Amino acid sequence: MTDQPEQAPASPEQQITASVTVTGAQAAILRDLAAVLGRTPESLALEWAAGALVIPSTPLGEDPDVPEWGLFDGPADLSARTDEYLGERFSR
Repeated sequence: MTDQPEQAPASPEQQITASVTVTGAQAAILRDLAAVLGRTPESLALEWAAGALVIPSTPLGEDPDVPEWGLFDGPADLSARTDEYLGERFSR
């Protein structure tokens, strides 16, 4: 015997059942993200509906609030002069 009283099963009045339907681009993003994370799309959809997961409203790279930037911050002619730059570095 335990000191704790048994809890009665929850009555239908105490339960909350929710359903989330995601379509379109958001559904595609959630499916891809679920595959990468090894989770189910349903669990991510619930997080998204609860506000715990944010999905961008515009495709990446098209957000006007994000300035265009490059992956490498270097000379503009880097690709044209790569051999020259490498040669200088290795000759030192």
